[in-house]
Amino acid sequence: MIIDIYVNKAKDPDKSWLNKFMLVAETHGIEYRIIDDDDLKSESQSDALFVIGGDGTILNLTEYASKNNLPIVGFNAGKLGFLTEFELSDIEQAFLLFKNGQLKPDCRATILMYVNKTKFYALNDAVIQRIRIEERGNNVTNLDVYIDDILVDKIIGDGVCISTPTGSTAYSFSAGGAILAPGISAFSITDIAGHSFNQRPIVYSADSICTVKVNGNCKTGLFIDGIFACEVFPEDELTISTSSSPVMFLRKEGFNFYKRLYDKLKNRSGI
Repeated sequence: MIIDIYVNKAKDPDKSWLNKFMLVAETHGIEYRIIDDDDLKSESQSDALFVIGGDGTILNLTEYASKNNLPIVGFNAGKLGFLTEFELSDIEQAFLLFKNGQLKPDCRATILMYVNKTKFYALNDAVIQRIRIEERGNNVTNLDVYIDDILVDKIIGDGVCISTPTGSTAYSFSAGGAILAPGISAFSITDIAGHSFNQRPIVYSADSICTVKVNGNCKTGLFIDGIFACEVFPEDELTISTSSSPVMFLRKEGFNFYKRLYDKLKNRSGI
């Protein structure tokens, strides 16, 4: 049994948590590889990916985990920790459960997006939005959104967020989108600061193809899981579908999405 260990260095500057992880792994007879950003384009034959960081750290690792069929065991060193399963104080418990095969799989759908012939993958969302305000002029996006070649919305505003169920509790949620349970085979379309009374989130089947057309001359960009991917132009073809490479997380017995949702958002709202 061997694992990859990735540490967000900003969350563990003195390597104290990394040293604890290595010690516990050795105690349980689990081999490990310490990986960093330079290793994320390589292949791995490990059995799992242990991540010390927050949700953003995990989002940056999902393509690596997916292409290598590595289930993720996340340890929360961030603020919210929707995607992580353990606190840093639970290291011993996590290794013991993993070694004994007592962690349960939690499979999450991912997005495959093409901009012309360039591919992008996302666990949370693909966002098409204005990328900066320049001098006076047209500073709002003008987007046509299609589902299976049928026009379903015209969006004038800051942009649009196409979200997976996992991402429905992230940017889409902040923009007023619906919350989707992880097991639902659906994506959502949420306008961002739309200039209309009529625009509402749309939930559609993950079997469908979503296409977005950019109109006008507002400077517009594509953001994948919060990271700028590329600028998009009116002549570009943007299509979004379900990726054939989901991301797997390992959870404790009794994990419940709705309880996690309530606990995390309760802490954010101060209830």
